[in-house]
Amino acid sequence: MSFRLRLKGYYQRKSARLLFRKPFLIRLQQPLISFTFDDFPRSALLVGGSILNNVGLAATYYASLGLIGKEAPSGQIFVADDLATLFDQGHELGCHTFAHCDSWETDTETFENSIIENRAALNRLVPGAEFKTFSYPISLPRPRTKAKVASHFLGCRAGGQTFNVGKVDLNQLSAYFLEQSRNDIQSVKNLIDRNRQDGGWLIFATHDISDHPTPFGCTPEFFEQVVRYAMGSGARILPVIRALEVLDAPGCRQVRTPPRIVASAARVSVSQPSLKPLVSILIPAYNAQEWLADTLRSAVAQTWEHKEIIVVDDGSTDQTLAVAQQFESHSVQVVSQPNQGATAARNKALSLSKGDYIQWLDADDLLAPDKIARQAEVLDRSRGKRMLLSSPFGQFMYRWYRARFVPTALWSDLSPKEWLLRKMGQNLFMQTATWLVSRELTEAAGPWDVRLRGNDDDGEYFCRILLASNGVQFVPEARVYYRVFGYDSLSYIGVSEVKRDALWLSMQLHIGYLRSLEDSPRSRTASLDYLQRNLFYFYPDRPDIIRHAQQIARALGGELGPPHLSWDYSCIKSVIGWEMTKRIALELRTLRKSANKAFDKTLFSIDNLIHAARPLDLEARVVFTEPLPPVKPI
Repeated sequence: MSFRLRLKGYYQRKSARLLFRKPFLIRLQQPLISFTFDDFPRSALLVGGSILNNVGLAATYYASLGLIGKEAPSGQIFVADDLATLFDQGHELGCHTFAHCDSWETDTETFENSIIENRAALNRLVPGAEFKTFSYPISLPRPRTKAKVASHFLGCRAGGQTFNVGKVDLNQLSAYFLEQSRNDIQSVKNLIDRNRQDGGWLIFATHDISDHPTPFGCTPEFFEQVVRYAMGSGARILPVIRALEVLDAPGCRQVRTPPRIVASAARVSVSQPSLKPLVSILIPAYNAQEWLADTLRSAVAQTWEHKEIIVVDDGSTDQTLAVAQQFESHSVQVVSQPNQGATAARNKALSLSKGDYIQWLDADDLLAPDKIARQAEVLDRSRGKRMLLSSPFGQFMYRWYRARFVPTALWSDLSPKEWLLRKMGQNLFMQTATWLVSRELTEAAGPWDVRLRGNDDDGEYFCRILLASNGVQFVPEARVYYRVFGYDSLSYIGVSEVKRDALWLSMQLHIGYLRSLEDSPRSRTASLDYLQRNLFYFYPDRPDIIRHAQQIARALGGELGPPHLSWDYSCIKSVIGWEMTKRIALELRTLRKSANKAFDKTLFSIDNLIHAARPLDLEARVVFTEPLPPVKPI
């Protein structure tokens, strides 16, 4: 081998081993062993699988679905009908990219797209099945590829000819390829003995099992010797995903036993439970290419199996539609429409949905894996389908694992009247994805108001949901991650006339909704506080709205004053006037939020570079902070 090739190999090994790690400690009383087969040749299942099944064991098969039925260097690859046998025997199906991409030679974007394509192909063949673990094809991964792959799987396996013990990397687990010792059974036995002594996890890998194996496989006799000796070592022998569960690896608490697979003449399908309500996860998307993939992963990863996901691309001008289409499957539907605004996109998604319950999800936010399941647990105990379910939410920019969950007065079981009084009187809100809404409530409330295209469409919509409900039941175990940048989001108002008109209409509707429930001194006071607090957005350059707001305030028995300013802005106002002061305040707020965004993005990049590429392990420990003090007026 030339010096250049040796140097390249050294660089590959070092960079793959040192960068984008997901550290995890393994030190076991009872060792683990897993058997894995790369490429999934038919002989690996028909011969190797039978050897394992005869002694009550199962393995993990890493499949490239683009190779189905083809002849490969490792022999004839499996056919679609083999999947029924694989699942019936209790084996795990893992991902190996769709096109069997070389992990080092393939550029990162192409490699990740091949993973997504493999997942879509699996959903077409086996609706409801998912890849949970991954094996790097051919070579060690590029560092950036390793970072991307880590976000898709709970564990990723490579080579290394050793076992895993002590501080290991879940993004690059070591494996021992049997074909490299197929003429030396003693070396394999010695490795099994060391794994037992050290309390580690030994992952065996190979390809075909045949009387005349390819250079990448071994004979049935050799394989059976390894299996027998492994059983005698006292190790627990499990597929990779089951071993990760035993280890309580991050993200594995939501992993459940695979669905039972049944064969049909045309394809393999999954038997679905019929008694659980169907939940529709509805995602409007506009120019969200940077965030949508993570949002969809959090939706697909919901442990509530009986779900459908509908994405409506609202005429995006970037690659949002292409990103969404990579996730299309039997349970993920993607449609596109000309740009009409978020309200119209939500109404379109709702019109396509079939669910008994509706889960709204914006294209940049995330759901914890058990969010829907946690809320569904209380459905039987709630007071019918008119009960509205809510949950906590944490705010973040890039670092979802540092989301801040700040309890408010809305985080409790409340009547519709009390909920609205607190929202308007204390300037509170609940994020859109926190709700789980029954179909009955949804139909009673009516569609989203397309007049509110610019701002506060969700606030007004959920007021109507609330009015049609029997009250709110708060489920503290369910969690939502709310990405908030502020200055470039739909909710940011600034000086946009469209958004200011939408906000004013929403405010009038809010006051009407509250007074329809209770027209009392308390409701009038809350309405006056609500008007006064939001007057800033219209003062002084929208005298039409200011006059109308003053009329409403007088009808409520009060009077509106000029918006409150902090002392520093009050000093500026006395020199340059209200309008210029407001412009400066808004510009400074935008600059401050822009700087915070850039800073958080930098910290996120540093975290990934130093520690590990962070998969969306939204089961991470949540820290609830004390409520923040009121926002200082500008």
